[in-house]
Amino acid sequence: MASQRVLVIALLGLGVAGGGAWWYFSPKPVVAPPTELATIEEAPIVSTTPQFPVDAIEQAMAGTDELLPELFGSDSFVRDALLTLFGNPNALKLLVSEHLIQRFVGFVDALPGKKLPVAMWPLKPAPGKFKVEGEGDPLFVAAANTQRYDLAVGTFAAVDSNAAVALYVRLYPLLQQAYRELGQGDRYFNDRLVEVIDHLRATPEPQEPLGVLLDEKGNYLYRDSQLESASAGHKFMLRIGAAHRATVKTKLTELRDLLTAQVIPAEQPPAPTPVAPVELLPSETPAAVDSEGPITVPTEE
Repeated sequence: MASQRVLVIALLGLGVAGGGAWWYFSPKPVVAPPTELATIEEAPIVSTTPQFPVDAIEQAMAGTDELLPELFGSDSFVRDALLTLFGNPNALKLLVSEHLIQRFVGFVDALPGKKLPVAMWPLKPAPGKFKVEGEGDPLFVAAANTQRYDLAVGTFAAVDSNAAVALYVRLYPLLQQAYRELGQGDRYFNDRLVEVIDHLRATPEPQEPLGVLLDEKGNYLYRDSQLESASAGHKFMLRIGAAHRATVKTKLTELRDLLTAQVIPAEQPPAPTPVAPVELLPSETPAAVDSEGPITVPTEE
């Protein structure tokens, strides 16, 4: 597959929450008895080295140098690049119109937490209404709900992963800027993204249909207290249904492999394997040869 030289963010790119300061703690001097010399403990050194450096990916997927827009003027640039990446105008209907990069960064950062403000999502709410099956008690999540996520999940799964990572790398300076503006100090967004991908891949697989109940405010809650207390990211993965969840986990695993790679092979057709000439009898026909070799499918953890 040839890398598309597009400069944009990933599909489910998404809302702001969280932040938090990056604190450094300096221990106070230890006061010793008068007969002894006072000693001072050195402050612990906080590593500012990224666990998964983006420059390693960038070197392997180097493309043309193109100037990026300013962060707060990047929306039209991002939307045009997404259209090129997805090749489907309907996919752009999923997105809100403003602050796409900031929303994506904040949304990613907030997924492992409990709160995910809808007002900050880069994606519009799924079409249709949440449906349940049954009357009274018990109630269950209706299987038809998964259809509300068909376009989003289908678009995400169809994206060329190499092209998606290439565009992510090219936009990384803006993504990192947005992450620091959340109050994350010297932390690296790529490290956080990998953490969140691992969190989503660890979403439990409960038996379906999932039981729900209505609270006094008319909101649906999971009957299982562990599911109800799950993170916002796990709840999102639960809501899209088992089939979509498997698709998303597989795609996330594929993207994670690229995002954490220190060396990414250049994209080029494999060299043909030399084959000794064989004289065929008139009645024989050549067998089909798979010149691409074996395909390794990443397994889910």
